[in-house]
Amino acid sequence: MYTHSAMKIRRYKKRNRKKTLSSISKPHEIENKALTHDDLVEFEKAKELLLSIKEKNKISLDELFSLVKEQLFLPAAIFNKKLTVLESVVKFLKEEKNFSLHKISGIIGRDERNIWHIYNKAKKRYSKKFIIKNVKFWIPVSIFSDNKLSAQESVVVYLKEKFSLDYHQIALLLKRSYSTIWTVHNRASKKNAKTK
Repeated sequence: MYTHSAMKIRRYKKRNRKKTLSSISKPHEIENKALTHDDLVEFEKAKELLLSIKEKNKISLDELFSLVKEQLFLPAAIFNKKLTVLESVVKFLKEEKNFSLHKISGIIGRDERNIWHIYNKAKKRYSKKFIIKNVKFWIPVSIFSDNKLSAQESVVVYLKEKFSLDYHQIALLLKRSYSTIWTVHNRASKKNAKTK
């Protein structure tokens, strides 16, 4: 039997959980962006997965969302012919996420002086803001912390393994030639084979 105060606490928690879940379940209303049916289906799957993780690990929704927010993702739309992959990543994190060069160097595991040089070079070569729309592929920034692979190798391997894209599709996405993507993937495969 619950005491009066225990029942109040349970009602409060239940009400808060419902509020949070209802705000989660209507992302198109929060963001004021039109989502497709496929987006909403994917969102429902993600919501179910997050809630099962929450229940299994006995953590609050706030703790769960802070963990999700920590994982940064880059839209594949930032890649272009004028910049290298690493230049695009650094420019995006600096200009779109407003990260300091020190923080960027920590996130992607590169020397801060090198990041400074890369960012200055990227600004000169591509002074415009990135145009990000209709993003189909998101790439986690965490893949760049593996120093065994170059930034380009990391992206190619991720797109090939995670999304099962062929070389032609990756070439279109990264604005590179088919032969470049094949060579990069082949080189990364050899590096991975040596480290195993």
